[in-house]
Amino acid sequence: MAEKYLKIPLTEEDVRKLEIGDVVYLDGPVYTGRSLFHIRAVDQNIIPPLDFREMNVLMHIGPVMEKRDNSWKPISTAPTSSIRFEKYGPDIVKKLGIRAIIGKTTMGIGTMEMMKNFGAVHLTVVGIMGNLLANQVKKVLGVYFLEELGRTEATWVMELEKGGPFIVDIDAKGKNLFHQINREVESRFEKFYEKFGIPRGFKYTDVNA
Repeated sequence: MAEKYLKIPLTEEDVRKLEIGDVVYLDGPVYTGRSLFHIRAVDQNIIPPLDFREMNVLMHIGPVMEKRDNSWKPISTAPTSSIRFEKYGPDIVKKLGIRAIIGKTTMGIGTMEMMKNFGAVHLTVVGIMGNLLANQVKKVLGVYFLEELGRTEATWVMELEKGGPFIVDIDAKGKNLFHQINREVESRFEKFYEKFGIPRGFKYTDVNA
């Protein structure tokens, strides 16, 4: 595990050097996207007029924003669960040339494969509150589709200053930190069951029953 400080726009070389478990801090512009951003961008070809070569980091957040005089200030920028957008993950990475997605937890096999092929990573937030992340926003650079979609679903463009810490949970080599941890946990189940006298084939309560 290493600590990395990177500037946006990220290069393919930048992200291919990252390994799962690395801690990343970012400086530079990012843009936000939730459900309607993905649906519109992929299914309807409606995207904000951004230079995606210069802004190649997407954040899965619907920030809490406050208008102060003629400017906006983020109150909280806590990411939402990225797996919600797995259906659109591969297409959005390829279409917009994304080098990093910042979200909560992780994404699925389709996005992992695209990130491996294209050269991109997923960064997850662990142990830092949304209000502290908001303090890392140096400036709100703009907002798109605010009237149509509202503050939560609008595309916000913000400049980060030492944004993070973010942990690499999907790297550009096809590895996934959460999948790796799950395998390690599952491999210990048999010894755990034996130690506590839990019979093989034991079934937990079915919450869907």
